[in-house]
Amino acid sequence: MMPFTISRYIKFSALFLFLNLPLFGKGFKATIIAQDSIVKMSGYVYDTILSRPDTLPLKARIILESIPHGNEVGIISSNENGYYEYFTNMANTYSINIESENHRTHMEIMDPRLEISGSEITKNFYLEPELKENQVIRLEKLIFEQSKAGITTTSYHELNRLVTIMNENNAMQIQLEGHTDYRGNKKMNMELSKQRVAAVKTYLVGKGIPSGRIKTKAFGGTMPLIREQSIEASEINRRVEVRILKLE
Repeated sequence: MMPFTISRYIKFSALFLFLNLPLFGKGFKATIIAQDSIVKMSGYVYDTILSRPDTLPLKARIILESIPHGNEVGIISSNENGYYEYFTNMANTYSINIESENHRTHMEIMDPRLEISGSEITKNFYLEPELKENQVIRLEKLIFEQSKAGITTTSYHELNRLVTIMNENNAMQIQLEGHTDYRGNKKMNMELSKQRVAAVKTYLVGKGIPSGRIKTKAFGGTMPLIREQSIEASEINRRVEVRILKLE
């Protein structure tokens, strides 16, 4: 029988025992942290738009409030590099609100006991820009089969995020714009970009978005972002972008 690992936390009176126990191994490692101990939480706040979101850090205002009673409220700011740090109480669960100029407010609930790794918490946040007409949103995690229009299952989360945005903005109309690498046969590249935006539209319509709210346009390889002869450049140039045509 192959060994396996169970990771869990167990409360012993005033202590939390974070246990990593190989049931068929040589022993276990444990980090004991007091229930009311203070643990450092740090990370970065980023924009989601660029081809590599971690290249655009954001200065943001971060508000953490213990729930349900709000006995602890922390207000901190990320610096010009997007870095922030805060010292959380392991006994609390927090509501987190993050605000940054020209971006949508990010909100979530966090239990430090579920986030800790080792003796600290490392957590990055990604903020979406405010929506405006003619804004272009790049679908970073939209991945197609090689040289095909088939959407991979790993892309569903990204597309479902777009579905949510469109459901929250019922008058929103978009144009899906398909791009390929500029190298290769121009006619085939154009056809492939047509097929890919059509596949994305089919997915969105299948999730309940009316067809009339979605236009498509193919550019083939005529509008590369980077003109370098590299695999990385090719990956960035192969993309589908969402242009917001109308919000109201």
